[in-house]
Amino acid sequence: MKPTEANPSPFRLWLDLARAGNFPSVWSNVLAALILSGAGSDAWPSLSWISIAFVAGSLAYAGGTTLNDVFDAGFDRQHRPERAIPTGRVSRTTAGWVGSLQLAAGLGLLLWLGASTLAAAGLAATILGYNWLHKRWTGSVVLMAGCRVMLAVTIATLPGHTFQPIFIAWITLLFFYIVVLSLLARREYHPGAPAEKLGKLVRKLLAFIPFVDVLPLVYIGMWIPALACALSVPLGKWAQRKVASG
Repeated sequence: MKPTEANPSPFRLWLDLARAGNFPSVWSNVLAALILSGAGSDAWPSLSWISIAFVAGSLAYAGGTTLNDVFDAGFDRQHRPERAIPTGRVSRTTAGWVGSLQLAAGLGLLLWLGASTLAAAGLAATILGYNWLHKRWTGSVVLMAGCRVMLAVTIATLPGHTFQPIFIAWITLLFFYIVVLSLLARREYHPGAPAEKLGKLVRKLLAFIPFVDVLPLVYIGMWIPALACALSVPLGKWAQRKVASG
């Protein structure tokens, strides 16, 4: 039987759990973090270095979102019954193990590249803290934003990278953008809220995250990485049509 939206392949199920539709924005954040934290250096990271950082960021993100579904299994049975765990297509235990391994692998790659152990631990704590608290505490939107910021901070601790003023300005802008996005996403489940309209808006805002990366890159004259980040927007919209992003 050919996989369909109603009967997705196992590979598609895991991509949905990983919210792979958001991977392009993660890659954009990673590239911006590498460039902006090294803004005082003329040496570009090698292509292999960038590629490993992309994989590390994707795995950390996938682990966080997969574990998010593990933590939210009870909520999703009532509000998102079509998801993999409530339908029984993926067991909660299996998702828990896979998500944990994804997160560990992402952090492991960052440490292998030379990132600070303390920063990587902070990233893990922020991801797990958000997953634990986000259905219990409205203020957890700061942790949601903190996940992206801590990934950038961890990258900024790689050898040869520093906390440049432009880097700090960028992560501050990124933080507030994600907080606003997260507050809108929370409203989807409020009684009487226009869930469909809010869902579309949130998906657009997710796809447009790379524009937050473009601005500081243009400011410092890094036109090629700025263009790469800008291209992540249409790539992200395409990815959202193929796999889950929220």
